[in-house]
Amino acid sequence: MNPKRIAAIDLGTNSFHLVIVELKNLDRFKSIEEIEAAKNFEILYRQREVVRINFGSGKDTDYLTEDGIQRAIRALKDFKQKIDEYDATVYAIATSAIREARNRDEFINYVKQNLGIEINVVSGYEEARLIYLGVLQGLNVYDKQILLIDIGGGSTELLVGKRGKILFAGSFKVGAVRLTQMFFDQGRNFSREEKDECETYVKKIIQQNLKPIKDLGFEEVIGTSGQIQSVARLLYLEGSDKEKFKTFHGQQFTSKQFEKISKKILSATSLDELQSIPQLDEKRAEIIVPGTIILKVIMESLKIDRITVSAYALREGIIIDAIEKIYGKDFELKENLEEDQKLKQQKLKKVIELAKSYNVDLKHSLQVQKIALKIFDELQPVHNLDEDAKELLKYAAILHDIGYYISAVRHHKYSYFIIRNANLVGFTEKEIEIIANIARYHRKATPKEKHSNFAQLTEEEKRKVQILSAILRLSDGLEKTHSALINDIKVIPEGGNNSFVMILRYLTYPPETELWAAEKRKKIIEKLLDIKIQLKLEQLNY
Repeated sequence: MNPKRIAAIDLGTNSFHLVIVELKNLDRFKSIEEIEAAKNFEILYRQREVVRINFGSGKDTDYLTEDGIQRAIRALKDFKQKIDEYDATVYAIATSAIREARNRDEFINYVKQNLGIEINVVSGYEEARLIYLGVLQGLNVYDKQILLIDIGGGSTELLVGKRGKILFAGSFKVGAVRLTQMFFDQGRNFSREEKDECETYVKKIIQQNLKPIKDLGFEEVIGTSGQIQSVARLLYLEGSDKEKFKTFHGQQFTSKQFEKISKKILSATSLDELQSIPQLDEKRAEIIVPGTIILKVIMESLKIDRITVSAYALREGIIIDAIEKIYGKDFELKENLEEDQKLKQQKLKKVIELAKSYNVDLKHSLQVQKIALKIFDELQPVHNLDEDAKELLKYAAILHDIGYYISAVRHHKYSYFIIRNANLVGFTEKEIEIIANIARYHRKATPKEKHSNFAQLTEEEKRKVQILSAILRLSDGLEKTHSALINDIKVIPEGGNNSFVMILRYLTYPPETELWAAEKRKKIIEKLLDIKIQLKLEQLNY
């Protein structure tokens, strides 16, 4: 029997939110367009708890702090009590802080075992998609091309969409809590120099990726975060009846109004000064400065003159997404093969742009990529990895030598560092981590549990990195002289007992050096897949 009540939990970097809804009759809906455009549930209960699950960890945001975890568990216990009272089916989504935390699995497993709440970690792109679904429930903007801005604690999501279709979505690792820890003494002091440094950093992360939004254009701008609501609060509660406004849903503010409020916020140099601003939420004061800087950069860069506030966001999007899954109807966002291909092209473009910016020898890298993908395909029946893994191998092959920009010595380790810290828009945190690991192990040491970058991965991810890095290692050997001598590769079984012949086909000169390098490097893939590979050269006659 399908549930009548759904509880959506948004586990953000700054706050955890719970919303419980009762579903209305969904039988009349025949498409995602209809369900997105209609108001099809009634909100029964809302609760918000400020958790800041990684706050207090200094500039290191890769770990959930012990205090933060305890705050999170207390909040989730309260949520669980309400969920049980309403007899609702729960859907919980974790975003930036938990997404990036090295110790996230311990927290997620504890919550599942002790509270019975299963937490799903989503990518920045998926987070933006869910927020868009939520906005479509709360505002009459379905037929408009909108720009969506969500400034969270750990990341900022920007999305352009129309009629439920995502035209652009980007997730940027700048959030109010993250930047507070990076620049502002845990939210206690705010010097002019720190604000300038923070604004420069935000511009560096965001501005270079705004071209797609400028090209697409937008009819209306929607803001969904606590930061946006705080601006509205300062504007609309000044000299007004507090009871008149609760969520500020549907309220608007102009760039001139924002400029007035931002000057007041950014002129403060201490937490005490911020807390003395009338109507500023005391819990928001610690993180309001970087949040304001992020919004200022976005509004100025995109020449935004007006923003509409939406109280509907990720929580409501989770509910719509759950409805689609529960009722099993054909409610998809039209993300067909053509759009999927477009996204992959955008990712490839970003990877090549990154490679060029670090002077990577693209002729060599693209030849290594060609060889690696061919070996992947030829050995697919043995390693059984999917097309998603193949995509990651493709990107890692292009970037595997990027560390040469720093030094030839240990360049594989520098490759990991550069890839891991690059702003690869369109990629999830996990994808970036796996790509960086594959590149890290294309030479020298193989993956080991004592390596922290490898140890943090799940068992499935570890196997993926082991196999893909072994393929990349072998492929790099087959392009040892940077001469693109290998034209094609064919792998055929021979004699049973997991034995194969790998035929290296060439057109001009026999790749003797490549053959020698491959003989040394094939041992790792042989051991991983429990196979034997015999290498043979074959000249093509055309």
